Parts: sequence; structure tokens; C-alpha cells
Amino acid sequence: MSLTFESSINSDFRYSLQNEFSQYIQQQSQRFDRRNCLKIDFHCHDHNSDIPDELWGRILRLPETWLKTKKLVKLLKANGSDVYTVTNHNNARSCWELKEQGVDVLVAAEFTCFFPEYDLFIHVLTYGFSQEQELVLNQKRQNIYEFLRYTATHDIPVIMPHPLYFYTRNDKIDLDLFEKLAVLFTRFEVLNGQRDLWQSVLTLNWAQSLTPDKVKRYALKHNLNPADFGVDPNKPKVLTGGSDDHTGIFAGQCGSYLYIENLQERLKTAKPSELALEAIKAGNIAPFGQIGENQKLNIALLDYFSQVATKIKDPGLFRIMLHRGSTWDKVGCFVVSNLLLEMQKHKKTMKFFSFVHDALQGKKPNKLLKWQVNKDYKFCISQLEKIADSKKSSPEAFSHTVNSAINDLFGHLNKLIASRVENALKDNKGIQLDSFSTEEITRKFEIPSQLTALFFGDGKRQDNMSNVRVEKLLDNLSFPLLISLVLAGSTLASTRVLYQNRELLNQFAEHLGKNQHSNRALYLTDTLLDKNGVSTSLSGKLKEIQRADLPVDFLICDSEAEPAPHLHVVRPISEFDVQKYGEQKIRIPDLMEVARIFYEGGYDRIVCSTEGPMAVVSLFIQQMFNVPSYFFMHTDWIDFIKHTTDLNQHERDRIRRWMRALYNRYDGVFVLNSEHKDWLTGHEMELNPEQVYLTAHHTQPRDLGSHKIPKASIISGAKDDTPVLFIACRISKEKGILDLPEIVNQARLKLPDLKIVVAGSGPATEELKQALPDTIFLGWQTKKQLASLYLSLDLFIFPSRFDTFGNVILEAFVHGMPTIAYNCKGPKDIIQDNKNGFLVEDTDEMAQNIVAFFNNKSTRDNMRQNAMLRAAEYQAEPIMQQFLSDMGLVLPDFYNSEYNSQYNFQRTVA
Repeated sequence: MSLTFESSINSDFRYSLQNEFSQYIQQQSQRFDRRNCLKIDFHCHDHNSDIPDELWGRILRLPETWLKTKKLVKLLKANGSDVYTVTNHNNARSCWELKEQGVDVLVAAEFTCFFPEYDLFIHVLTYGFSQEQELVLNQKRQNIYEFLRYTATHDIPVIMPHPLYFYTRNDKIDLDLFEKLAVLFTRFEVLNGQRDLWQSVLTLNWAQSLTPDKVKRYALKHNLNPADFGVDPNKPKVLTGGSDDHTGIFAGQCGSYLYIENLQERLKTAKPSELALEAIKAGNIAPFGQIGENQKLNIALLDYFSQVATKIKDPGLFRIMLHRGSTWDKVGCFVVSNLLLEMQKHKKTMKFFSFVHDALQGKKPNKLLKWQVNKDYKFCISQLEKIADSKKSSPEAFSHTVNSAINDLFGHLNKLIASRVENALKDNKGIQLDSFSTEEITRKFEIPSQLTALFFGDGKRQDNMSNVRVEKLLDNLSFPLLISLVLAGSTLASTRVLYQNRELLNQFAEHLGKNQHSNRALYLTDTLLDKNGVSTSLSGKLKEIQRADLPVDFLICDSEAEPAPHLHVVRPISEFDVQKYGEQKIRIPDLMEVARIFYEGGYDRIVCSTEGPMAVVSLFIQQMFNVPSYFFMHTDWIDFIKHTTDLNQHERDRIRRWMRALYNRYDGVFVLNSEHKDWLTGHEMELNPEQVYLTAHHTQPRDLGSHKIPKASIISGAKDDTPVLFIACRISKEKGILDLPEIVNQARLKLPDLKIVVAGSGPATEELKQALPDTIFLGWQTKKQLASLYLSLDLFIFPSRFDTFGNVILEAFVHGMPTIAYNCKGPKDIIQDNKNGFLVEDTDEMAQNIVAFFNNKSTRDNMRQNAMLRAAEYQAEPIMQQFLSDMGLVLPDFYNSEYNSQYNFQRTVA
């Protein structure tokens, strides 16, 4: 388990929901004398729910469940139900079959009804009808108003289940819909075992707020007569509960108590189902049970997917092509069906899915299996045993154990995948993970469009997929990869299902004036503690967030870092060095752990600042929770590969297209200079201008403990008036570092005493030392050491055309050191030419301006003052305020006043 920091703000939202709902359930438990109550699960399904509402299920010809009626009834009985009902979709076949077998059952079904003005299908739980009435109800369900008029006329009670959950996203849904529902229904389901706590609490508060005056006002507004639908506005709404179980795991654990006065005497002359129907009509209902957030649905979907994997049949290509749905839906179903049918060829995988299903039903794998299975998979068997054992525990303990086991399984299998991929690459003399380059990725990892060439090779080219025998690698990875996909898929799907209408939930909460989701962003980054400029700027952002307690938390993947306020740390599943580009590591985070932190932390948006593994994680979170996602662009990768690789224009265009596809997946992209913004919104990248935000890095407070030191302590023999250039950066070619010899040599023609000091490290260090043998190389410097250098030396030189901002320019300005740089990208947005530095076009002009700077003391003094004034314009408060505002976050009120006082102080110091 990784270490995390949970601030009190993070937990407030979910804690308040849990506390509020627990109090409600406690109150309901005391409403009626249990001795006069029948216990019922109002909402559960079996194998006769064979036509799913979800489009993909219909395209793939998958039933909603394979659960047998007999097993469902047995589970309901084991969990204490006094009355049985089965609410299958649009049919009561299971109820009629039970009646024929002599089982007392409350006849019911969950009808899918059409709301014409919203082009929307909603569910209606319906009870106590006859077989003849079932036929009419199926005809009437094409119009919700006709359906409900019929049920009211024939005294058939109905319940509106999961009122805030709809099976499709629908832009036509607005708050008027809920005003109509208040007029159309008397009973609402506020406890659904497969839906999340937020929806349940919102529904509860909404239903309890429906006063007689409100219902009458809504009826008048929408020209509806409540009496037509059997609704009495003067009576409070009736609230119910049910498990919504489809898999036979949770049935009967959530439900309702039905109060019948003098129950024991009444049971002598009436069946439980008859008394239950009487109590429903009277509204004597009290929900019981607990909401499992997304955990229960995750377990249910994992069980469902496990059965789908073993039971799916080929849906047929023409059926998929001709079925209703978008092209994306059809392509998605084609891919999924092929993946699942391919999985069925792997006996090992099929056995595992069977074991998963058995474990979720409480059946442990055979003891001999643990001794027979490969040592890499003994861990999987142990987790399945743990799941099966927990079935005997409380429902809450079972849910916790299963979800914990899913996370552990996913982490273990991904570590196994990473090690096998690494071994395969090394064994086949493919790309070595400690030295791979952009060229190799671009050229070697070109996936052929001909599938046989991808999997079996075409007999000619030997460099596809990095010389790796893909068919052998896939065979080695098939089991852990397929299982990981299913585990991740069930987790993604369970949460995505709950939050597919997140915008509606936000609007609903705002309308209620309570239960609003906390507005917080989780900021993912691959680099925070590394030795580079990006890490420095991100560290500065984190410090400001910590100082002002802003609604943003960072998350990094690191094997040694420790958590801190506003900083989560997850341990890497795998990590490897990229030596060619300096001291840089690629770290693979645990996807499930990040998702857990996002959920438990109450975040509602995601930010990512690096294009590596964290970008993949951010897009997974975006899809899983249906939240806004943003990308913070630190690096101009096109310029980077142009300077560090020999890729031609065609190959660079391939990278550009990859980047365009990536950035278009985000709701917003932050850039650090106007040139980059123009490029992203231009014809090459085609991003929406309204979704590209210009931002900046902010300055760090000047360390008043740092002082100027004699130049002689840095450069032997130097005097106070010795002209000294200074540069601090990663020493690599793309930084323009190899322009320095030409610049310095030209300037020395008129300034023979000119010296240069270099701070930093990188792959071009030795080459630069040979070209400038009399240069002082200090290596990597701490912030305090850098501060003293800025204060002591004269002019900062920045020869990079690659950097998107140039954080070191601001660092120099804070300490009064002017900067000379090329007139491009980041520097031209920061430096004011001939005021606090110089913007030049080439090395000749740079050398000339260096000479001019050192030959005019007045210019030097003015530029020092102006540099500090310019730094004061890059205070944290206004930059962070705009950054968070662009993401839709609200800052604390004190932040603006604090900014004004700090800005005035900075100007005074300057």
C-alpha cells in the first residue's frame, strides 16, 4: 500500500455524505416495530432480465445476468427476506414461474418507459399486476404519462428507482424533468445498493424537500394533474430501498421494511405478498442497508465480466454493422467481442475467470491448485481464497476485501507484465530500456495495418516492433494482460456508469443548495524531485499550494519520496533510467492506487504536466470519473526531437500527430508562451483557441539569508569588476549550450577578461568543457547556492531556443541579474529588450550586446533594478489565481488581498 496524505478538506465531502445517510437510516430503523414488519428487497434481477438497457449489451447479445431464479430466492431467504419479488426488465416471467411452483411471490417488473419530450428512457418498478395487465403495461410503456395513468387507474403501485441515474447521457435533461417526476410519482428509491452515496443523498434531500406547495406549483407549471397519476400532493413522498442486484451477491442486503399492523394475526389469513402490497400502497415503508459507493457495482461488474468472458458467443459482423448505434459503438463492440472470443482460446485465462466467479459466490479454489499453479500466479490464488473467505463476513467487510484484492491483483499482474516485457526486449536484442531514444520509438514501433504482419511478421522486415517476436511476447503476456484489462475495465466501467451524468448531479446539488461536490484538482506529474527546470517550477507551485492551502493536491510516483500536505506519493510498479537524456527516470504508477486516491480525496478534475505514463493515467481517470481534465505543457517536443535526434520531417510529423491526438483528449491545455499558444491553435495542431490557456511560472520569494560573495571565491584571480557571465541549466545540446564557445570567443575580442561560470549537469558537459577549457563548472547547485551566484555575478546568458518559458530567467531577475537570450518563445514573453535584458537573433548579436552591457555601468545598474521590478510582476498569487480560475476552481477570499500586500512589498524591495 502506498503512502498518502489525506487532508481534512479532502475527506469532508464523503464524510458528510456518509454521516447524513447513516443518520437517515438510523432514523428509519426506529420508525416501525420490527415485530410488525415484513422484510423485502424491492429491486433485484435474475436470468429473465435477458435484454439489457445498455446498447453494447444488446449489440453483443448479452443478457443482464445468468443468475437462476432458484438461486436468487435462496439468497434472499438466507439474507432474511420475508417476501420475495423479482423485478426483471419488462417482464414478470420469473414471478409467474415461482407462482406455478407454489412459491408466494409479489409479482413485479422494472418497466422501461419513454419520456417523449426528453427523448429519454426511465425505469419504473411496478408491483401487484396480473398477467393481462402486464401485456397492457408493456404497450403503455412507450409513453410514461399513459403508463402512469394506467397504473393509477388500476391501483398498481409504482416506484421511481435511482432517480438521478439514467442509462444514457442526454443533453435534453434539465431540472424541469425532476419537477415533473415530483408530480408523477409518490414513491422514490433513495437507497440503491448498486448506486453511489452521492446520488442517494441528493435523491433523499430532494424527495424530502418536495412540500405540498412545491408539488402543486410544479403541477400547475407543467399542466399536469397529480390525481391522474395517483399522487396526493398533500402527502409526503414515500422513500424505499433495494439492492438492484444482478449477480446474486448482494440480494437482500439492502431493501425495505413494510409495516403491517398486527402482522402475526394478519398472516393467519393473508399471504405475505398480499400484505406487502397493502403496505406499499399505504406508504408504510422504511429503507434499510448501506450504500457501498462504487465498490458494490465494481464487484458486480467484475463478476459479470467474468461470466461474459466464458459465455459470450460470436454476435456476428453483420449484426454489429446493422445494429442501431454510432460508429464508435459498433467499432467498440467489434473490438470487445474479438478480444473476448480470443480469450476463450486461452484455457488458463478461462479457468481464472471461473475461479473469480466462484470466489465472489464464496467458493474457494481447489487446495491442490495452489501447488500446481506457476509460482508467478500463486499470489492470484491467495487473493481468490481471501475473497471467498470474506463472503462469510459482513457485507461491508466483503466489499472492502474484494476491492482491496482487485487492487492487489492488478498491481501484482502489472509488475509481472513489466518484468516480462523488459526481459523480452533484452532477450530479443530490441530496445534497451536504459538507452531508448525517440528515433527508435518512432521508427521501430510503427504498427503495421495488416494484422497478420503485426502478429506473425511478413517474412521480410525484421525490425517491426523493435525486433521482438510479437507472437511469443503476446503468448507470454496473454494471461496477466487479459486479466489486468478485465480488472481495470470493471473498475472503470463501474465508476463511469455512476458518473456518466456528473454535470447533471452538479446542477442538481447546486439547485438543492447542499451536497455540492468538493471542487478540487489532483495534479499528476512524472517529475517533481528530479534535477531539471520543470521540477523546480513544479516544486514552486506545490510550495504555494501548501502555503495558501489551495484546492489542488499533487500526486507523484516515486520509490523514496514521502507524502506531505497536498502531496500524495505512490510507489512505482516499475521504473527504468533514460540515460541518454540525463538523470531521468521513467516510473510506471499503480493505476488502481491513483484512482483510489482520486475517489477518496473528493477530487472533481485532473491535471497532468508530463506526456509520460502519468498522461495515460490522467486519461483513464478522465474517462472513469467523467471529470474535466487539463494538460500543462512544459516542453516543446517538436523542437526537442529536432535538436536531439536525426528524425526527418516526415517522422517529426508523426510525433506531431501523436501529440495532437493526445492534447485533443483534454478539456484544456496550459502553455507558457504566446508562440506556443499560436502553434497549438494553428493549422498544425488545430486545438480550440478557447481551450488553450496562457499561463506562467511564478517567482519564488528571495532568500534573504543568501548574500553576495567575492568573485574570487568562484574564479581564481577574479576581481570585483571582472566581467562574468553565468548560466544555470541542464547541459545538453537542445539547450543551445554549444553556442557558448562561439559567443564567448567573439565577446572576448573586446572583453579579454570575460569569464563564464556554468552551474548544472547533463550529457554535453564533457563536450562543453573541451570547447571552453577555462570555464568554471560548478555542477548541480542548491537553491541557496544559486541565489548567491545570481547576487554575485553579472549577466545571465540563456542560449536556448528550445525552452517554453525559462524559469531560470525569473530566478535571475529576482536577485537583480539581467538576462540575455534569443528572441524566441518563453524568453521574449519575459525579457523586456534593453530594459532588463537583451533579446537577440543570433550569436553575433549576442556577443555584441554582452560587450555593450559590460562597457556601460549605468546600463548595468538600471537593468538590475528593472530585473527586480519585472520579477515582481510574476508573483504567485495572480498567476495561481488565473490558473485555478481557468480550471473552474475558486480561490480563498484572502488570496487577493494577500497578493496586493506582497506585490507592494516586492516593489519596495526592488
